[in-house]
Amino acid sequence: MIKTRMGRTWQASLLAGALALTACTGDKGDSGPVGDTGVIGPIGPIGPPGEQGPEGSGKWLSFADVGFPRTNAEKHQVRASNEVNINGTKHPISFTTILRGKQDPARPERQCDLTNSPSTCLNVLLSASGQPLRDDAGEVVVTNAHDNTSFIQVGDKTFMYSSTESMPSGMYVTNISQAANGTLTATATKAIDTSPIDGFWYSCAGMKSPWNTHLASEEFPPDARFVQERTSWADLKAKATSPTFPEFKLTAQYFGVNLTDANVDGVPDGDYADFLAAYSPYFAGYPVEITLDANGNATLKKHYAAGRGSVEVPYVMPDNKTVLLTDDGANVGLYMFIADTEKDLSAGTLYAMRAYQTSPVGSPNFTADIEWISLGHATNAQVRALIHPSGTTPRVTFADIFLTETPNLDGTCPTAEFKAVRGANSEKLECLQLKPGMELAASRLETRRYAALLGATTELNKEEGLTYDPDSHTVYVALTEIAKGMVTQPGGADHISVAANACGGVFGLNVGSFTNAAGNVVSQYAPLNWYPVVMGVPISYEAGSPYVGNGCSVNGLAGPDNVAYLPGYNTLIIGEDTGLHQNDAIWSFNTVTKKLTRIMTTPYGAETTSPFWYPDLGGHGYLLGAVQHPYGETDAIRISDPEATGRDSWVGVFGPFPPLK
Repeated sequence: MIKTRMGRTWQASLLAGALALTACTGDKGDSGPVGDTGVIGPIGPIGPPGEQGPEGSGKWLSFADVGFPRTNAEKHQVRASNEVNINGTKHPISFTTILRGKQDPARPERQCDLTNSPSTCLNVLLSASGQPLRDDAGEVVVTNAHDNTSFIQVGDKTFMYSSTESMPSGMYVTNISQAANGTLTATATKAIDTSPIDGFWYSCAGMKSPWNTHLASEEFPPDARFVQERTSWADLKAKATSPTFPEFKLTAQYFGVNLTDANVDGVPDGDYADFLAAYSPYFAGYPVEITLDANGNATLKKHYAAGRGSVEVPYVMPDNKTVLLTDDGANVGLYMFIADTEKDLSAGTLYAMRAYQTSPVGSPNFTADIEWISLGHATNAQVRALIHPSGTTPRVTFADIFLTETPNLDGTCPTAEFKAVRGANSEKLECLQLKPGMELAASRLETRRYAALLGATTELNKEEGLTYDPDSHTVYVALTEIAKGMVTQPGGADHISVAANACGGVFGLNVGSFTNAAGNVVSQYAPLNWYPVVMGVPISYEAGSPYVGNGCSVNGLAGPDNVAYLPGYNTLIIGEDTGLHQNDAIWSFNTVTKKLTRIMTTPYGAETTSPFWYPDLGGHGYLLGAVQHPYGETDAIRISDPEATGRDSWVGVFGPFPPLK
């Protein structure tokens, strides 16, 4: 407006001049001086809010925020968003429980019969011979560590595959019925025999493969050096921490090794050799593929060629050959397996990440560029032969692969031929030298140690879920906690040195072409860098605050774990596994607007698992999710509250949505 630029004085002069020109026709006089700028008028009232517009693409989706649980009753419940807005149209949704642990959907009231039919009771752990495992009190073990789950359609049937994060792990296939309105119901469940693959161990995240199988994982495999250097059950009992001694006892029970005499740990020390004859730590730590037939019967494959580690998730990229493998624990790495043939993971070349930090030392943000180091080619058959040799040849052990020596106090190795590494899910340094001819065994049975010897980065901490965003060609990786190897550490390699963040965060990795030293394109889907996308914020709430008991901001992430991306909708789902939020949450994060929305909270002491999108399952969309070990990590005393909802795990779906195509 003129008055705000030139002032009312100039306007008055202009008006006077105009009146004078109507009275005579004399010459035009000189312009008068410009007056002072006038005063800006008051701001008008704010108008009513408009309709929510598109969130960065032609399609968009947003959830109603479920809010922070404030009452004790709310903190005992599974609470979920009740509405989703898709492209401007609102749809009512809910989280519908399909099954809880220790339920048999084919029996009255879903009550299990642990005497006559333990294998149809969800999450009962069975031995290699099919008998239920029992605890020290003789009770059947039913774990509440329900973890990765997939829907698999075979013909006109829908099955739900699920597994448990336990040692040993259980696998179950559940028949699913779908009503016309999209409601999913479990009608029967049965255990899968895992003995053909030497058992199944600590199953964590996974994914439904593009070729309609399930790719599961085995995390936290026992350190072979530790297990094989023990001399007795008493020695193992005194020193075992992760896995724990009770977990080793269940493992022995799985293989039928007797633990029943009167010694302190139940077994004469000499019988430890019987355990090592039946079991090898190298049985665990691989991607596992499950194929179902039309009757829900499973065929299992361990993909030894993809390497051994604390595999959180094996994620198949769009070329159906590149598989990214995250590694959970302390001082861990990121791996990339390139299969020889599409949709066949039985043979290929394995690569380990070398990170070159680009953010300043001690920065609160971790940014880096990535190079990939080849660990060589292998087949499943070659690696399996090392742990199941023919004839009288003994199984390969840690001592067959490496020479060792004790590091100096300053973190160096006494002998030049040895290298100081942290490669055993530990902050402890060890000095290693590869024995001649053991490259294959080292690369696939001791993948992390071998990667460290070759100069790869094994300093990430709690590297959890991974997913791919084809809209922006970005991989998202969750780190539950920025700590340990990611801060400055003395001795050995120190590729990463940033500030600690107990709340963790989700990072983006742009993908593109990776060309090896010979000039050959290895993959068009190789991660090329690291940068933060959304980080948790540590905080200490004052006494009297409704948020006391939370160590991370309640309006942000704490311990991000599993992640899932919905193509076309800029929607990243982030599940938590943390003790720094009193009630773990699942969040929806818009990758364009950066808006973070809480869409689910879990009971005290639980963690969230298995978020995975099904854009069109029988004409409806779903977001799958599970709740693991309620009252198991924090606030265990709350199980005695009148509002308590039980220790058994939950698996269910958000929805149903319209098809999300």
